[in-house]
Amino acid sequence: MHYKKLANFALFVLGWWAALLYGNAMALIALFLVLMLHFLMWRDIQDIFVVLGFIFCGFGVEWAFMAGGVLDYGANLPPAWPICIWAMLSITIRHSLAWLVRNRLWSVVTGLLVAPAFYANSIYFGPASWGQPLWQSLLIIALVWGLLAGCISQVMLTFVEKVEPVQSEA
Repeated sequence: MHYKKLANFALFVLGWWAALLYGNAMALIALFLVLMLHFLMWRDIQDIFVVLGFIFCGFGVEWAFMAGGVLDYGANLPPAWPICIWAMLSITIRHSLAWLVRNRLWSVVTGLLVAPAFYANSIYFGPASWGQPLWQSLLIIALVWGLLAGCISQVMLTFVEKVEPVQSEA
C-alpha cells in the first residue's frame, strides 16, 4: 500500500478514536487536523464535496438511528462526535478504501460486517447507548450500512470524477 494511502487510513482511525474517547470538542479539533493533513497530502478539491456529502448523510443516518430507537445519544439531535467520524471516514473513500468503491459486493459485505463492530466500539467506549436490545440494534445497523455502502459505492463511481487507481503510484 502506498504510504499516502496508509497515512490516509491512519488519519481516519486516529481521528475516530479521538472523537470517540474525548467527545465533541476533541472531535471537532481532530476533524480539523485530519482534514488539514489530508488536504496537504492529496490537494484534491473534489474531496470537499465528498466530506460535505458524508456530513449530511451521517447526520441523517444518525438521526434516523436515534428516531428509530436503535441508538441513544442522550440528546434530541446527533452530537458532533459521530458526525465528525462520518466526515473523517469520507476522506478514505477516494483513497485508502477506493478498492471497496470499485467493488459494490465487497462494499456491501464490509458495511454489513464492519459497521456493527464500529458502532459496538462506540457504545462500549463512547457516551452513547443501545436504544433496543443489542442483537436488534446490530442487525439494523448491519442492514442499513450494507445498503448504504452499496449506495455510496454506486454514487462515488457515478458522480465523482476520480477514484484513486488500483495501481500504486511510483
